[in-house]
Amino acid sequence: MNPNAGQSAVDRLIALAQEKPARPSAASDELTDLETVPLGLPSPRELEHNPMWKALLQLRVFLPYVARLLEMSSPSQQQSTALSTEVRSEMRQSVGALESSHRDLRLAVQDQTVEIKRIEETATRTREATERNALEVTELAEDVRSMRSLVKTALVILVLLFLSVIGTVIFLLFKVRPLLH
Repeated sequence: MNPNAGQSAVDRLIALAQEKPARPSAASDELTDLETVPLGLPSPRELEHNPMWKALLQLRVFLPYVARLLEMSSPSQQQSTALSTEVRSEMRQSVGALESSHRDLRLAVQDQTVEIKRIEETATRTREATERNALEVTELAEDVRSMRSLVKTALVILVLLFLSVIGTVIFLLFKVRPLLH
């Protein structure tokens, strides 16, 4: 019976990736500790704002898998075929799941891009319609002012005509009345 049967496949992969090799190789004695080698990288504050580093930091989750794959591919490492087959199948399943989620994300981004373009087009049409309506309202206001001044002028002329008619009637009444008596 497998002692790791209670663990999930991901937990087993992480545990396998974090295990040290059974026997250290001669080449590892010659390697320098990576933490003591100056890399000449920018300060951590500069890296926080760099989008490339942000993307690379998101990939650090896969480092245990990559390390384990490298260990499995080295010829000096002897592992049982059952374990490597199990790890390979789990890796295939994990990669397949990652590919399908990546595909789903890509489709979602494409859908959102199309939706954003539609919203932009709608906003552009709405802005153009608003500008046209504002222009029409301005023209209508000018027409109303023009009609108002025309009505005022016509009213003044009518009042003057009415007053002239009343004046003429009064004049005729005073002139014709003495003649009638």
